[in-house]
Amino acid sequence: MAQPTNTFDTYDSVGEREDLSDVIYNISPTDTPFLSSAAKTAATAVLHEWQTDSLAAAVTNNAVIEGDEATLDASTATTRLSNSTQIMDKTVVITGTQESVDKAGRASELAYQIAKKAKELKETWKQLSQATLLK
Repeated sequence: MAQPTNTFDTYDSVGEREDLSDVIYNISPTDTPFLSSAAKTAATAVLHEWQTDSLAAAVTNNAVIEGDEATLDASTATTRLSNSTQIMDKTVVITGTQESVDKAGRASELAYQIAKKAKELKETWKQLSQATLLK
């Protein structure tokens, strides 16, 4: 589908603020799955960015003697990730007569069709999200 001529959109705009979450997500495995424990945030720009970090591998042979001079451990920077927002739509059109007549299994054809399209969009979003996570 084409955009109407002379539509001014985010691709044409200059000066949009960066959308970087003010959170660092620790992605080291724990008892709680990452996705269910991660805080949710709303995107405020077309490009949404966040940071992740992970713990170093456990070391079992790091005992030191009393009074020993400490050795400095290496530090690592966070990883900055991003994703672009996506506009999706599913539309419905129901005639006035169809909405007015008695129907089996639903009171409103419009409400039924909207709920059905919303589920389809959610499933599409799930598949796109899983494909992104597998990259």
